[in-house]
Amino acid sequence: MQGLHFSQSTDMAIHGLWALARLEDPQRFLLLSDIAQAQNVSASYLSKVFQKLTRAKLVKAVRGKRGGYALTRDPAAITVGDVVRAMEADQPMYRCLAQERCCTALECCLLLQTFAEAERQMYAVLDRLTLADLMTDFRRSTERMSWLQTNVTPSVRP
Repeated sequence: MQGLHFSQSTDMAIHGLWALARLEDPQRFLLLSDIAQAQNVSASYLSKVFQKLTRAKLVKAVRGKRGGYALTRDPAAITVGDVVRAMEADQPMYRCLAQERCCTALECCLLLQTFAEAERQMYAVLDRLTLADLMTDFRRSTERMSWLQTNVTPSVRP
């Protein structure tokens, strides 16, 4: 399917949070290595992704034998827009090269205004979709996302 292109980090973040949402218990944690293995991605790369998610207060990390990662909020309170903002905040949807071209139309540029509106509309749509929505859809059609059905054993915080 064609469409918007987000970074691989954003994809990993969405799917990592999705795996955490499956826990359905705030006292349960998943190890980063288990999430990475389930996604078939590098644990060191995923670690950088989860650092951004931690800074954005979407996940919490707990060290120790029964540690790992967990969501900081209910899945219904975390939107895909929240995740995209956390991962793509420093990457605008459109980057104008006006300064390199010595363009003086920045203040009234129709192209910049259009892309800014498109970005606002994109986030409005992404803000309507929560992790809980993804889980509901997942339960309806588990065969589509078989990697989420792996036997990952969460830790339980004492």
